[in-house]
Amino acid sequence: MVCRWLTMPSRTPLGAYNIYQRRGYHSVCLQLRLWKASNCKTGRSQIPRFSFVVNGTSIKESDSGCLADILQERMNQNELKYKVFDWLRFPLIVFVVYIHSFGKPIDFYTIDFSNPMPMDYYNLFRISISHVLTHIAVPMFFFISGFLFFNKLQEWNRTVYFDKLKKRIKTLLIPFIIWNTIKIMLKVQSMIRHDGFDSLWTYMDDNNIIALYWNSHTWNLDRTDWFGLLTPSSSPYLVPLWYLRDLMVTMVLSPILYYLFKYAKIWGLALLFFSYISLVGIKVPGFSTTALFFFGTGAYFNLNKIDPTQCTWKYKNFFYGLAIILWLIVARFDGHNTPLGNLLYPFYIIMGSIAMFNLATSFVKSGRLLPRLLTQSTFFVYLAHTIMITGVSSSVMRKIFGEENVLSLSISYLLAPILTVTICVVSYWILKKYLPKLCGIMTGER
Repeated sequence: MVCRWLTMPSRTPLGAYNIYQRRGYHSVCLQLRLWKASNCKTGRSQIPRFSFVVNGTSIKESDSGCLADILQERMNQNELKYKVFDWLRFPLIVFVVYIHSFGKPIDFYTIDFSNPMPMDYYNLFRISISHVLTHIAVPMFFFISGFLFFNKLQEWNRTVYFDKLKKRIKTLLIPFIIWNTIKIMLKVQSMIRHDGFDSLWTYMDDNNIIALYWNSHTWNLDRTDWFGLLTPSSSPYLVPLWYLRDLMVTMVLSPILYYLFKYAKIWGLALLFFSYISLVGIKVPGFSTTALFFFGTGAYFNLNKIDPTQCTWKYKNFFYGLAIILWLIVARFDGHNTPLGNLLYPFYIIMGSIAMFNLATSFVKSGRLLPRLLTQSTFFVYLAHTIMITGVSSSVMRKIFGEENVLSLSISYLLAPILTVTICVVSYWILKKYLPKLCGIMTGER
């Protein structure tokens, strides 16, 4: 008895079966074909040789084993990564809130490491969290977006490309415009209330409408790439929306990534890696080396059937240790805000992201899933948290715990983002319960 591989179209199949099964958050398609052979039996009996495809991925030939059990195991493994993606969304958005809750800026070079004062310890504590530890969040979101953008791709053509972009109009572009407009209108209302219409006209003369929606704010003005060229960062008026802006630009460039990986293969990914660590790239707002590398890495993984929850799992303890070491070193040099920190920063982001994937995988495998409300509210938290809420939360915590000593400041710093996230999640729940259509529009029907 012999059952041959599926990828042998010249043979006449005895039977071809497509089984669609709704599992978790996605559909699993199992395709099993049996080829003409003597005494070929199926079912739960022991089958010496067989082959099958799950969601378009060929499973390696096996010499023995129960077909049904192996199919079930493979489908569970296939859905694991989607559960991990879903689990990661909420912790990563909490990280983003901590990034934006640093508080009063400091001059890193005023910290006296030879004889640190209590405030120096407090500032280093803030740096280690808001300037380094949590910075894996946005790159990981780019990676997940790149992986899902090319998900279940059978072929690449113009129709597929424009269909994907069309879907992102509702899920990305419309929320981008709505929330940036809300932030601009709040600014306009504040200016009119305090200074009258004259200040508004002056402000509009100094800030054209395109800049407000694309590159209204700039920072890292003195940061350079390896060739000494300035590489400042920028954002729309609502600062966190730089992620959506860069994500949409990268999606528009997705055909370049597809053909880069198709023909250059791993060398194409190496090129993006060099661009990321060196900051060498297109010096135009929206063209981000971070977005291109991590979105591209997610795309590369999907196109090459690499499972991010499995490829480094065997060495997870090594990556945990390496990520912690790099985190402490990079925090000592204030992340990418100093020349040496900027040199090591990309390597921490990569190692930290791998460690976070493995940590999430261990939680999901052990069944420790998050409440659905938390994962569903992630996009709303991202869009809403800097519109007054972050500042209000910080003020509330300072009033409760005071600012008399480092301990009270540290407690306020740690709890303010938690309060911000709580307010956002509750607001999302109320909006979804009582105004579901409005909630859907504002969050891209997520």
